[in-house]
Amino acid sequence: MNEALFFHYALPPLAALAFIAGLRYFAQRQRRRLQTQGLHLIYWLKAYSAWVDCQRDEPFLARDVDELALPEPLARALALKDAAFPDLAQHMVRLLQAHSRLIEYLWQHNLLRMSLATGWQAAHEDSRYQQIRGAQEDLIEEMITLCQERIGQSAREWKRTGSDFAFSSSLGIGTQESVSGS
Repeated sequence: MNEALFFHYALPPLAALAFIAGLRYFAQRQRRRLQTQGLHLIYWLKAYSAWVDCQRDEPFLARDVDELALPEPLARALALKDAAFPDLAQHMVRLLQAHSRLIEYLWQHNLLRMSLATGWQAAHEDSRYQQIRGAQEDLIEEMITLCQERIGQSAREWKRTGSDFAFSSSLGIGTQESVSGS
């Protein structure tokens, strides 16, 4: 008879506790997964920024047009946004538009450079490039901050990758400036 009372009174609370523990486990797993995806998104946004900095004064003739249209770091960031951060959709659209403006500028810059026109100057010295690139960096910084908030990571001060050559070096990307120490 005691056994019957045990199952009658103790089993429902134990089942409820097991159910709650299962829900908690799955919620923690989802949170860890989102955190991992968020850290990867931040990484690929930084990698994209480093990629852009490596393109600014490089000739486009030897480049694959598909790579310029959607470089791997930007494609990976886009995929992560689609998978885990749909709330960043408008930011990603703006980043893709900024990328388009930047590539258009760089194509024009390359044509001017190849024609050896007198008005050519290094991209990083051109105020138009600085304006496009600055707006792009601000947008990337905003996206990183939003992502950090979403994954519950305390906002850390982020150095723009334009001057973060340690990040570029970790990707295996080098520029004239990083080699010369500027």
